[in-house]
Formats: sequence, C-alpha cells, structure tokens
Amino acid sequence: MFQRFFGFVYLSAVSQLVNLTGTQAECPVQLNPQRAVVRYGGSVAVNCSSSVPHKGMGWEASEGAVPMTGDSLITWRVSNLIEWDIEPFCYINHEKQCQVELPVTIYKTPDSVSISIVNHRGPMIEGKQYELQCDVHDVAPVQNLTVKWYKGQTLLNQTTFIDASKTPVNETTTLLIRPDRADDGAQYRCEAELELGAEGPQPPPKETSGRLNVELNYKPKHLNSTETIIKNDEVTLNCTVKANPAPMYTWHSEHLKEEISFSVLQASTVLLSPGNYTCTATNSLGSDSKVFIIKSTGSRPTFWTVLIFFQLLVALIIVLYDLCDFSLPISTIFIKMKTNLLWFLGLYIIGIVSGDSCSLEISPSRIVVKFGDPVSVSCVASRPVRVLGWESVIAASHTQNDLSVQWRVDSLTDWIEEPICYGVFFTAPRQCEEKLNLVLYKKPDSVSISLVNHSSPVEEGREYHLQCEVQNVAPVQYLVLRWYRGKTEVYNHSFSELSPATPVQVSSTLLIVPNRADNGAQYRCEAELQLGAEGPQPPPTVQSDVLSIAVQYPPDFRSPEEEILDISEDSEMVLDCTAEGNPPPVYIWTSSNLQEQADNQAVLRAASLGPGVYTCTASNILGKKSKQFVIKHKSKGESNKTH
Repeated sequence: MFQRFFGFVYLSAVSQLVNLTGTQAECPVQLNPQRAVVRYGGSVAVNCSSSVPHKGMGWEASEGAVPMTGDSLITWRVSNLIEWDIEPFCYINHEKQCQVELPVTIYKTPDSVSISIVNHRGPMIEGKQYELQCDVHDVAPVQNLTVKWYKGQTLLNQTTFIDASKTPVNETTTLLIRPDRADDGAQYRCEAELELGAEGPQPPPKETSGRLNVELNYKPKHLNSTETIIKNDEVTLNCTVKANPAPMYTWHSEHLKEEISFSVLQASTVLLSPGNYTCTATNSLGSDSKVFIIKSTGSRPTFWTVLIFFQLLVALIIVLYDLCDFSLPISTIFIKMKTNLLWFLGLYIIGIVSGDSCSLEISPSRIVVKFGDPVSVSCVASRPVRVLGWESVIAASHTQNDLSVQWRVDSLTDWIEEPICYGVFFTAPRQCEEKLNLVLYKKPDSVSISLVNHSSPVEEGREYHLQCEVQNVAPVQYLVLRWYRGKTEVYNHSFSELSPATPVQVSSTLLIVPNRADNGAQYRCEAELQLGAEGPQPPPTVQSDVLSIAVQYPPDFRSPEEEILDISEDSEMVLDCTAEGNPPPVYIWTSSNLQEQADNQAVLRAASLGPGVYTCTASNILGKKSKQFVIKHKSKGESNKTH
C-alpha cells in the first residue's frame, strides 16, 4: 500500500496496458509515443516503426491515414484533430498481418466553472446546513476530471467521475457546509482539473470558479456570563460583543436611573456604585446577557496582615525574654535570638509567597462529557477569599462563605460552554481565575461508505474512489477515521487541523485500483473519537456497513503458452482451454480439423482429433484471449520406442 496526496491510497500496483488487437510483443512494430494526449483542435504526430523485413505497413484512421508502404518508419499526422472517437492503428504484413492500436485521449478544458449556494440567497445563519454547488460546463474526457473544493487555501474535498464518455459533458458536484461565526467572510471556490497522466500537459490544465464570499448572521454570545470587579476610581464595564447584525445594548441595575444604550460604561461618565449590572446584547437572531458584579474595597486588615503582625509580636516578646535571662551566657542569648529571628523570617516569606499565588484548584482539571450527560466540577481556594464562583452561560454560581464551590449541570447541551472559576481575595493577587478544560463530545449519527459516482461492479485496473461520510460528530479535531479492507487497516485520516466545537459532517476518500484478486473484497470505515485519558475507554466508535467490491476482468489463461501434444493413434485427447474471467468467459474453438462447432466448451475431449492446430478463444465483455494447441501423432514405431 502506498499513500497518495491528501490522504488517498493506492491499494494495488497498476500495470500500464495498451488496448491492442495483438500486443507489441506479438506484432513487430513500435509506436512512439505509445499514447497520445491531444487538446481538441490541436495537432498530433505519432511514429510507427519496424526493424523486421515486411511486405508493407501503414496507418489506418478516419483522419490522417497512411497508405501501405515499404518504408520501415511512417508517421500518423493530423493538424486539427476534432474527431472524439478516433481509433488509429498501425498495421504490418510480416509473417501474417497484425496491428497495434494507438490510445488517443482528446481533451477539452471547461468553458466555465461556477459556484453557487443551492436554493438560498443572502446571508447564511450560523449553525444551519447549506449546500454549495459547482457547475463545470463542456469538459472532456470526464473520467479524467477532478473537482476540488477549497475554503481559502485549504482543500476540503474532491470528486472524480467514472463516466466513460469521450465527448464534452456538463458535470455538477456539491459540498455540504454548516458555518459557524468564525466562517463569516470565508471564501469558497471550486477548481476543475484534468489529470491526463504523464503524456498530458504539466501541470495539469485547470479552471477555477469565482470566489463565493460567505456573509454569516449570528446572535450575540459573551465569552463569560459574569464578571466580578473590585471598585476603584477607574471602573469600566465593557459589554461589547461580536454579532451580525450588530447588536443593540440595554443595561439594568437598581443603581442606574436612566436608560443607557452604550456597550461600555465608565465611572468617569456614570456613577457606578457597588452592586450588580446586567447588560443585554440583542439582534434579530437572539440575545445574550452578562452580569457585572462591582464589589467595594474595604480598609480592614487582611488575613495575612494580621498573621504577619502576630508573628513579629511573638518574635519581639521572645527576644526580650532572652535578653532578660541574666543566667545565660551572652553567646547563647545571641544564638537563640538568631534562631528565632530566622524562624519568623521564614514564616514571613511563606506568607508573602502565599499571598502572591492564585491558589485556585479545579478538580478534575480536564473533563470529558457526553452530550446530554450530567457534569460536576469543584473549585477550591487554598487561602481566604472574599468571593469564589463560576462564570458560565449555564449554572453560574458563587459563594462568600466557603473555600469551595461546585459547577453542576444535570444535562450539558451547550457546545460553546467554557466555565471559568474565579476568586476575589483579600490579598494580592486580589482577583484571578482558572479555566476548566471541558470537552463535550457526540458520537456520529451515522457512518456510511459508498463508491463515488459509480455502482458495483468495477473494472480491473481502473481508478475508483470510495467515500466515507460521517454525520454530526463533535468535536471533529478528536476524530480519527479508519479504513479497512477485510480486517486490515489500510489508511487512517485525522481531522486535527479543524477546530469547530459543534457537530459537523466530514468525509474521507480512498483511491483504489482493484485487480482480480480484489474480487469480493470487503471495505468498511470506522469513526473513532480519541478523547484522551479522561475520555471513555475504549474510545467510542461507530462503523459503516461493509461494502463488497465485485471486480470484472478480461479472460486470462492459467498457462497462456502454446501447447504441443504428441499423441499415439486412437488415444483420447484432452485440450484444456479454461480461463479465469469475470463475467465468466465464452469459448470458441476453431480448426480446419473440427467437423462440428464446439461452442462454449472450455475443454475438448475426443479420440478423433486429428493432427493440426486448434485455436481456443475465451471472451467476455472486457476482452478476449486466444490459445493454440498443436497436435502431433506419433507413429507406431515411435510409440514402441517409448515402451
């Protein structure tokens, strides 16, 4: 297995086959180049040469035919190639006449490539699903076409086509999106690229649509539902929030005597007394409120001030006591004074360091919750606190009496939730916060696998795309999509580069080139959410159904070489022409010695088969192959010699 660009995978080696009436190994001519790729209306020239004596060779074609000649190098040449179905071949009269067909690919780049939103005009709304459509007009050949979808410079998806039409066609492909507010102003485009192989133009010709700019409407959403502020001379309440259309603001508080429609309140323009101030931002899609809690500063001694003062007082008393103990030598008194001072200095430093840390601990620090399940998290302060609480869109809470506070939700269904534990302390730092690492997840509604633009069976040696679609999964950055052939994992696709927290639809594509050994192979894909050590173990997974691949391939003999059989007179002859093919091949026998037609028999059994050449041809809808049997009879003398 070899990985190919953007996560596509080759599952088998591909042999470059030329569709020949007889292969070049059997027919002594060489084509240069062996395959022609020509732009519609362009010129083409291909040489046919031979290094063996012959009775004449030439080119047969509906355009540019070359009459039979005795030359050993002839050129098929067309200056304006416009015949889509042209099938030129070079023939030679050597021991017998044979011919080699030239594969010709005539291509035409699209007249236009356009992008649009299906059944919608105007701004999109956050969280709703929309379908983008890419229309490619007048392109050929469609089986070499790849349509790629881009958001900015990021490749989102690509589609290939299996239609065998050689003439220009119109094609349409679609992409489902569910935009969030980060997509406001995003630019989508689609690109039609003709991948014509090594003989085609490099880089491959491509046409790009115009850019589709996404204008997104979304309701206001504050990052935090509450904010606590310690009052000073420069208090500012900033309620500004991003929304489209732009929101209107209203303020409510028992301390406000007039209506205010600004997004920001400043103490320099409005008297802001301690208390609660509720700001509501509203647009046509909804509203969201935030509560500002202003607390006054007090002049009473803090806990650590009292503790440090008490430490110094005790130290002073002990020092004075030691000085008054005249029974002790002076050196002993100084040693005791030094020890006591160092001990209290250590307590003082501990008090200072303790006052400088935030001292908030969330338990557990990271939590993984299934959509709709309950959740409970505690926040503990390790030093005295004025106010301890949780800022949250739902279940916000606070306490002024305890050193711990719980954030508890009976059924968590808010995808944007980012709870923050905050503390307002007596000493510096007076206010700090710790954010809870919360992962809200949802298993996919469904996982499906299909062949892109094709239904089984497939043909050996051609490229096909399998697509795995995952519906409504979150968060997608933890998703790993695994591809299996039977029980063997052949590829996995992660989506760590994506960031939306809400459920999305994603897909992955696998490129396969099946051979006859793949007939009956079973493919499936599996979506796995790898949520870390705090998540469920084993990780939650959802599997697709199994997709069985039926592969059709032309007949091939187990032993294709000519068989020469020496048979004694009157002995029974068995000619085994069995070939493997799908659909099962039909057999035709030809020989001047056959008295009656042997239709659709893989094996001839007869005692009356005379000396000569017997040709068996096995054929199905994909091709045919012949094998020769040469029968030679031994004379009685030769037969006796063998005994």
